Amino acid sequence: MKNISKKAVKNLASGSLKCNRGKNAVMTASVILTTVLFSSFFTIVGSLLSELRDTSMGQYNYLDPVACLVGLAALAIFIISGYLIIYNIFDLHIVSDMKEYGLLKTIGTTAKQIRSMVKIRAGRICLIAIPIGLAIGCAIGGWLLPMIGKFINTVGVGKGHVHMSIWIILFTALFSYFTVSISSKKPCRMAAKVSPIEAARFTGRLKKNGKPKKKLFLVVLSLTLSLVVFNSAYTIIDSFSTKAYAEEFVAADFCVQDALLDNAGAGEKNVNAIDHAFLAQLSRQKGIEGIGNLYLHHGEHVFSPKEWSRIEASFFSDEIVRMQIESFYTDEGYSVNDYLKQLHQERSIEGNTYGIGQLAAQKLEDVRTMDGTTSIDWNRFREGNYVLAERWQYASDGFLEIVNPGDHVEIEGREYTVYALVDIPMVIEYPVYAPIECNLILPEEEYLKVYGTCDPMRTLIDVEDDRESAFEAWISGYTKGTALSYTSKQSVIEDNKAFGELFATAGILVAVILGVIGVMNFGNTMIASMIARSREFAMLEAVGMTTAQQKRSLIREGLGYFVYTSVLTVLLSSIINVTALKAFVNNLPMFSWKFSLTALVILLPVIALMIVLIPTAAYQRICKKSVVERLRTE
Repeated sequence: MKNISKKAVKNLASGSLKCNRGKNAVMTASVILTTVLFSSFFTIVGSLLSELRDTSMGQYNYLDPVACLVGLAALAIFIISGYLIIYNIFDLHIVSDMKEYGLLKTIGTTAKQIRSMVKIRAGRICLIAIPIGLAIGCAIGGWLLPMIGKFINTVGVGKGHVHMSIWIILFTALFSYFTVSISSKKPCRMAAKVSPIEAARFTGRLKKNGKPKKKLFLVVLSLTLSLVVFNSAYTIIDSFSTKAYAEEFVAADFCVQDALLDNAGAGEKNVNAIDHAFLAQLSRQKGIEGIGNLYLHHGEHVFSPKEWSRIEASFFSDEIVRMQIESFYTDEGYSVNDYLKQLHQERSIEGNTYGIGQLAAQKLEDVRTMDGTTSIDWNRFREGNYVLAERWQYASDGFLEIVNPGDHVEIEGREYTVYALVDIPMVIEYPVYAPIECNLILPEEEYLKVYGTCDPMRTLIDVEDDRESAFEAWISGYTKGTALSYTSKQSVIEDNKAFGELFATAGILVAVILGVIGVMNFGNTMIASMIARSREFAMLEAVGMTTAQQKRSLIREGLGYFVYTSVLTVLLSSIINVTALKAFVNNLPMFSWKFSLTALVILLPVIALMIVLIPTAAYQRICKKSVVERLRTE
């Protein structure tokens, strides 16, 4: 028999689109949902990368490794979800149209032409669905971006704003189309291979019990993904702890500094941002209990030959220090010994010199003085003959001492005695670290004598409890629109709460989309099964099986999906809860992990209800035809 023409193939594909509007609507919806996931993700990522990019150097200033891992995990979930929905729905609809493809083969349509028809159909669906998905996804990404921008270290002027480009749109569209192509490849191949005789007898690849083969796992996985993500988002929200935890993450009631000082993405940091105008206004405010300035100068600390010999013997001989040098300061042709030899000649270590006021000195931690006490005698320290030395931290809880109490150090040619070893709270120290650095601290008056008049890097402020709200209103208004920012107990609480809510909001949004995907997969699986078995149902009804009995049979079949979904969801949610989620939540300030399956208790009954309603509604539609009509169906 002569093959049909290319024009006829296109006409048949167009006719298939017109005749199967209901099926195509579902397929279009699946592509829209997938594109929404991709476009919202790439809008956010593309905008953040635009802010991170150094326009003068053409390089990225900073990429948060945690954010990268979260982004990759999200992309993996989206790809799996997109594949699941598109593959399952395309597969089910091609199965339901298998007899049509068999008839086409009897009139001369080749396997290649069948594949072409399916591709044309998928392409035209993409032409409609992808632009709609792009528009919705970009809108969702733009809505989420300001919330995400608050917690990502970037330095762009338009921080938290959408930076859309034609490349993001094109990449998202191509990525969505590629997902559709990959997902529909197997169903397309199956349609092309079927023979006319096989197509006439095709029953939708059903098992003996009437359930579609290989679909149980895909449907259960779709439903499980959404429930696990939703439960994880709920756990994050539920783990938000009390205000008492805020005390651990602030050094004073209020801390004022340059807005970019703690931004890891900022290349140049202003360490003299607190000007006299602010300090003058600050001094006029009521309820202030104490003000402490923190100054900073970065440079090299030079040591005497005697002190350097001791540092070489006690510090640079340590294996941890040598490993740090090897990791950061050596390359091909330059060894640890070469670096140590250079240091020996210079007798200097890179580091910061801080100047602190009395209030700031009271915030120092782990104090060990030359007298064996654990507190700083401010009057003695401020005499001008002493410095404090910060311990060198090589791990989250690992410390080594470069100098010790009683040692002598030089700052700008003047000799000082180390009065105490201390730790500077992370929330107020200079947020740029060298692999090996020696940090020394002078009292404020002495610092200004050594380095001359300059403005502080930070100002710490303690306020009477009953005046905190009024003071926060003032400082919020003062810093708004300026280069300054501030932190307080309340701002730390709100920021951390908002950070958790950001993950929860994104998680719930993804869970809802995945939930729709899961329900659509379940609905299509059940409907395809019933269409393929409509003659079987008619025969059972003809021999006396009532409509109510058939509905109960279908409901029992649906509940089988529910049981598998419930068991897998509870198991996976529990494992993720006590492993990855626990580790993530416990690393968030103001969050304390709590094991929770509350979201599942709420959602599983909803899933059960839908699993009951969908087969019932589908069966009602099938029963619109008489028993005789259904018995005549091949």
